[in-house]
Amino acid sequence: MDVGVLFLKVRVFVLILLMIVNTEVAVTCYASEKNLPQVSSKSAIAIEWMTGKILFRKNEDLKLPMASTTKIMTAILVLENCDVNKEIEIPPQAVGVQGSSMYLEKGEKLKIIDLLYGLMLSSGNDAAVALAIVTAGDVKKFVNLMNKKAKELGLSNTVFSSPHGLEQGQHYTTAHDLALLTAYAMKNPIFRQIVKTTEKEVPWTTRPYNRILRNKNKMLRLYPGAEGVKTGFTKKAGRCLVTSACRDDFRVICVVLNAQDMWNDTRKILDYSYRNFKVLKFPPGEIGYVKVNNGKMGWVKVGTTHQKYWVVDSDCFPRIDVLIQPLDAPVEKNKVIGMVNVYLKSEKQIIPIVTLQECDRKSLWDRMRERLFGKRMRQKQI
Repeated sequence: MDVGVLFLKVRVFVLILLMIVNTEVAVTCYASEKNLPQVSSKSAIAIEWMTGKILFRKNEDLKLPMASTTKIMTAILVLENCDVNKEIEIPPQAVGVQGSSMYLEKGEKLKIIDLLYGLMLSSGNDAAVALAIVTAGDVKKFVNLMNKKAKELGLSNTVFSSPHGLEQGQHYTTAHDLALLTAYAMKNPIFRQIVKTTEKEVPWTTRPYNRILRNKNKMLRLYPGAEGVKTGFTKKAGRCLVTSACRDDFRVICVVLNAQDMWNDTRKILDYSYRNFKVLKFPPGEIGYVKVNNGKMGWVKVGTTHQKYWVVDSDCFPRIDVLIQPLDAPVEKNKVIGMVNVYLKSEKQIIPIVTLQECDRKSLWDRMRERLFGKRMRQKQI
């Protein structure tokens, strides 16, 4: 075997070994039906946020009302369509809205970002109406935007009738759809910052003091790694909770709908997910050198240019094969010259290996100079 290929194979094996050691959860166990947590929720799910892999499920496709977790869609639509630093005057339709509130008043002027904090921390139905009107012109048009966005995201079992979650017609989702929506929203850095905030001071422009908004999501205090997201409750929907938690770059989205004990249900599901699954990553970058025949440089750097990311059972350890073709000059940069085959139980993943630099062919003068100086060196040695 070529020395360059052997060196590369050793480097790849070490990289994979380090990747496994660094990402393995503290307790190794086996994901099976025997240790599934028992939860009170009518419907529940946990997914990994990047791949959408389901880690736990219970009636995950059952259509149910979702109360104020609706505001996840409201928030992401506002973030994608508005300048959050724009100041607006609160429309009269947003004053005195039924249910939970940030207590908007007539004549107030607030920035959109302040309303978003009121929406997600205080679960302000008044903030939802104000944001809907400023984004789309009126609530009905905004609801149309919500349903359009749901279709774009492939949420085929979701229908919205309001921006806040008070049912005004058909208004339902599934735990699975809601988890996918949340995973999408969590990719927005402003959304992530808002939902993980435990307390926020925002102006109260009609009074001589400011509002103090406190996050209703107890998971931020109860669960290590919790990043918040949204609570919800109506008599029809029951208690609902959407939670994001992240440990060692392993982010899990958990949804429980119509739960008698949403806090403990969520804790059990997250604990189960972190015990039974882990993330494996193959980062992009240099992984070794390969010899180039007739090249001005004897070797070229090779590596991968795309990160690969898998969620696997905690007892899964990959088998690695490396295949590389011989290289003759000239060599172009980013040329595919081989692959790393990663075997994860019955699944096979392929990672292309590419050249990270170019290498020109030796010229006639290069070859003559090699022969001349090579001959002189041999004579000196004698």
